[in-house]
Order: sequence, then structure tokens, then C-alpha cells
Amino acid sequence: MRTNTRLAWLERGLLAVGLACLAWWAAGSVYARWASAGQNRRLDRLIAAGGSAPATRRPAPPQLGDPLGRVEIPRVGVSTVIVEGDGELTLSYAAGHIPGTALPGEAGNATLAGHRDGVFRGLARIRRGDLISITTLSGKYHYAVDSLRVVKPDDVSVLRPTRRPTLTLVTCYPFRYIGPAPERFIVQARLVGSTSAAPRATWALRPDTGQRRGSKIPRSRFLRTLSQVKKRPFMAT
Repeated sequence: MRTNTRLAWLERGLLAVGLACLAWWAAGSVYARWASAGQNRRLDRLIAAGGSAPATRRPAPPQLGDPLGRVEIPRVGVSTVIVEGDGELTLSYAAGHIPGTALPGEAGNATLAGHRDGVFRGLARIRRGDLISITTLSGKYHYAVDSLRVVKPDDVSVLRPTRRPTLTLVTCYPFRYIGPAPERFIVQARLVGSTSAAPRATWALRPDTGQRRGSKIPRSRFLRTLSQVKKRPFMAT
């Protein structure tokens, strides 16, 4: 009798844990959809307002949490808003622009991070030559994929500054790995064309880091970003 009672309590406990995990996952999915939709609406309003602004108006430097644009890779089904910052909350629903790297369309290495089971899940099917489009307040930029590679989590060479406009996408690898993935999948693409709404003003210093855009990013910061890419959180501060 005692054995049956213990088994019954064990079953109930396991069921409660399972339901709690399911509820946590569902809440995270709902939040991600809500946050992504809100940032997309905000981006659309900014683009519409920017189209009527004087061409000589100097854009304000992006702040953490600002929507910067939208990245689309039609062949693999990637389409997501780009948000300034690489924090856990940002990466739960968007592609995060790593502060200190160039903005899309600028000379330098613009770097975006995203989850392999989230906004960047389509990168599992990407190949050389694929086209990547990024729509921003200053216009639309088209990139062609040059290289695909897998690196260790502590390899910060992917953030190395470049002379030509370059786009780097970072996510975890292997894509179907269960748990924290041990490696990083890197996509690098070159700018092949653009349709600018207005001349882009580049910013010599980042307001949040005080670094010169395109300069070497601190190793500690990039390692923190890579550690966040491998997670899929619901809420973070």
C-alpha cells in the first residue's frame, strides 16, 4: 500500500513538473510573438515617418531596445525584426545587433545574433550565394552570402573589422543539439546593392560603449553574447 501511495505521489509530482515546463514554454512563445509584433509595428511607423523627413536630417544614434530594421532571407524563410542590443530578452524574440559593430549598410562588420531554434532556425538550410535583405530607416541593403563556417564559442575573430560593408550572422550549432550547443555557426555576406532613402550618417563613437564603430569588440562582451545565444529565455532583466 505504501509503495502504491509513493508511486501515486511521484506520478503527480512528475505531472506537475511537466505542466509547469509546458506553461513556461507557452508563456515564452506568447511573449516572443507579442514583443516581435510590437517592434515590427514600431519599425514600420519609423520607416514611414523617415520617408517624409528631410534628407539632411541627422539620425539619432540607436539606443538599446530600438528597432533598427528587418532582416529577410527568402529562400530559407527567415524574416525578423532587428533590435539594438544582445541581451537575453532581446534574443528571445528578435535578431540582436551587437553594440559596437557597424550598422547594416555601413563600411565595417555589422553583426547580428539570434537563436538557432528561434528567429535564425532557417540558417540550417542557408548556402553560399543566398541573398539577404535588410530594410532600415535609411534604405534597403542587399547582401550575398560569401562563407559559412563553424567556430568555437571563444573565437571572436568573426567580429574582426572589415573595410567593405559586411554582414555577419551568429547562432549556435549544431542546430538540433539538445541543451547548450558547443559551437557557433557563422554566416558572412558582402554588400551587393542598396536602395537608400537618404544618406547614412555614420557615428564615430557608440553611445553605449564609447567605442569607435568597427573597432575591436571586447572579448568578454562577445563571449557573453555567445553564451546568451545558446539560451532561449522567457524573461530577463
